[in-house]
Amino acid sequence: MNRCIARFFAVLAQNNSGEMMYDFDRIAPSFQVAELRSETTRVRALLGVFGTLLLLVLVRGIFSLVQGRVGDAWPFVTLLVLITGYEFWWLRYVFQAIDTAQTVPRGMRTANVFIECLPPTAAIWLQVHTPLVGPQRALTSPAILAYFVFIILSTLHLDPGLSRLSGGFSAAGYATAALYVFLRFPGAAGREQLLTYATTFSCVVLLLLGGFAAGAVAAQIRLHVMSALQEAEGRARIEHDLGVARTIQQGLLPKAPADIEGWDIAGWNLPADETGGDYFDWQPLPDGQLAITVADVTGHGIGPALCMASCRAYARATFAEAPGLRDFLDNLNQLLYQDLPAERFVTMAAGLLDPDNDALELISAGHGPLLFYLAAEDRFRSYDAQGLPLGLIPHFRYGCPQTLTFTPGDILVLVTDGFTEWANASDEEFGAARLKAIIRANRHQSSSTIISELHAAVRKFAGAVPQADDLTVVVVKRERE
Repeated sequence: MNRCIARFFAVLAQNNSGEMMYDFDRIAPSFQVAELRSETTRVRALLGVFGTLLLLVLVRGIFSLVQGRVGDAWPFVTLLVLITGYEFWWLRYVFQAIDTAQTVPRGMRTANVFIECLPPTAAIWLQVHTPLVGPQRALTSPAILAYFVFIILSTLHLDPGLSRLSGGFSAAGYATAALYVFLRFPGAAGREQLLTYATTFSCVVLLLLGGFAAGAVAAQIRLHVMSALQEAEGRARIEHDLGVARTIQQGLLPKAPADIEGWDIAGWNLPADETGGDYFDWQPLPDGQLAITVADVTGHGIGPALCMASCRAYARATFAEAPGLRDFLDNLNQLLYQDLPAERFVTMAAGLLDPDNDALELISAGHGPLLFYLAAEDRFRSYDAQGLPLGLIPHFRYGCPQTLTFTPGDILVLVTDGFTEWANASDEEFGAARLKAIIRANRHQSSSTIISELHAAVRKFAGAVPQADDLTVVVVKRERE
């Protein structure tokens, strides 16, 4: 957010008069839509005002009829009907501009401001010739307040210049009405001519000042709208880029189960964010073995995702060269130590499956849990890490791998800690015991079904608590003969 706001202020410049100049090349389309939508809100507010005034004038007309004064209200009713009809037309015009993605010309907007400032002046002129008001009271009648309604709502133009024009046109209209009264009815000023003239002059000045005050408010509203739009556009670009990164990252994972006769091998990954730091992979080697890896880069998000891509690339290249698991991890650790930032490291479980001998060599570089279900004995065997996570210490030597011998129905499950450490609302973690229970309950199911059940179980256990870490699992099952 701060970056987007800073970027926005970077495109502002000061002209010679000190006013802000905006970079419309980047935000013009979205801002124009916001400007037009704000205009529809302003017109609707005016229509509400006119509707209320029309109701009041009609009530007044009824009272006039009761009192025997016929014709006092109808000129004002006509005026309100005319301006209401105009505002409906203007509202339709603005909606058409929005629907067709067109702009409203500056000249049209200026003409609209001028037209909207005419009704208060016309109302004063009608009051001058209304016996109930007359020229003596017309210049101080409530009709003057209508000018300020237009000036206040002019801030929704989101254009300081139009707000200032609203004040200027209002002041000019009122001054014209006052000049007409003083010239047409010399006695209208009464005995206190100086006071009357001073009051009229004060009203003109207040209308002008109101226009400039509305212009200042409109400038601030405009600034905030533009900033919000640019921030939203920046967020949209980031989300789009993250979506692309997620697609690329998911494309790096195996797209189909490993095809080895007599074996059922499946994997699955779900990042906590758009991108994550976990990954799994399997890679057929020239000697007929299958290299299997599950890794977890510290953290989740775009940074770990980049580290994950590097780790996968290094792992695939290193497996092709290293003769065994120990050399593979030693070489991979050195490469990651040289490339990863100081605060990053990778836990990994790496295995070499020899399908001909039903055996799998397994080494854990700080990764767990590693669960091996023995179907014949209906029990689990767990394996501890045989070394530090990758990328922490250079030239680190890893221990000898564990050798797992499979019999039909045996299952090896490699998961990241996103499963075991996902806590519920009571801050109780899912844990390895529940993991084992789900595996045992689904031991006769396929590897992909076991994965689905594990995910469903941890989701149900966590309830409303959101996923805080990436989830990754690989299941290696020796099929029954």
